Amino acid sequence: MATAKTKKTAGKQEFFTPRPTKRREDADPQDGGGSTLLPPVKTITYSEADLATFTLRMETLFKDFSETLTTRLDTVSADIRKDIQDIGERTSHLEGKMSEMATAHNDMAGVVETLEAKLQQCLNKVADLEDRSRRNNLNIRGVPESIHPRDLGTYVADFFSFLLPGVTPETILMDRIHRLPKPPSAPQKAPRDVILKLHYYKPREDILRALRKPDVLGSQYGHLAVYPDFSKATLQQRRLFRPITTTLRSAGILYRWGFPTKLVVLRDGTTTVFNSTEEGRTTLESWGLQIEPDVQERLSQVPKLLPEWRVR
Repeated sequence: MATAKTKKTAGKQEFFTPRPTKRREDADPQDGGGSTLLPPVKTITYSEADLATFTLRMETLFKDFSETLTTRLDTVSADIRKDIQDIGERTSHLEGKMSEMATAHNDMAGVVETLEAKLQQCLNKVADLEDRSRRNNLNIRGVPESIHPRDLGTYVADFFSFLLPGVTPETILMDRIHRLPKPPSAPQKAPRDVILKLHYYKPREDILRALRKPDVLGSQYGHLAVYPDFSKATLQQRRLFRPITTTLRSAGILYRWGFPTKLVVLRDGTTTVFNSTEEGRTTLESWGLQIEPDVQERLSQVPKLLPEWRVR
């Protein structure tokens, strides 16, 4: 028992007794105590024959590499030249096609301009036929709505008799008379216009001629305005000339309308015809008269193409 207790005590003391440690310098090269020590480097010597053999081998390698690289570059260069040639041929082909398309477009533009001119002539003829069918019509603006539709004929007949004293009822015979629908742009309280057709043409011209006199309506009929009846196409074309006609009236220059829609102007005993708004603007500017600058031609021209890709 005493022996066992003595061994146990000795083992406990040995466990708690500090042990000496190795320094890093004394540690084994492979025990993790520091970097691994390399073996000493051996000096290798080559003979001249070995160097000559190595040099020859390197020259052979460089020569083979140069030949391979040259062959590869020649192949790539040939492929690039072929691609460039193909692109040039395709570009030339496309330019030729574009030139053909531009020529065809310009020819078509010329045909379109010709067709537009012919179509305008046909439209002018149709508008003239419609205007001729309306040549006995008159449009009266300002007739009060209080006048019953049955009394419109009597009211207008009295108005015409006032304009043409001594005229007989048979002369101003009206085939029909009625009111027109009010346009959306008209004032809400404005009365609807009255349109009528005279049986004879001459009284219609006499009425319009009498209305050219100043203050002919007086106070009794001063609220009325009489206009000839034209087709919608003619009114639209004449509306383009409005800045010119306004300038002519302001300058006291006489004018009348012609067919197709144009202005026949009388100035200083000389007659001048304005076939278009542009022509009228140029002429008025030469006379020293200023008009609105937004006057445009009725027909627009189709733009033509130029072969810009041919310019180098």
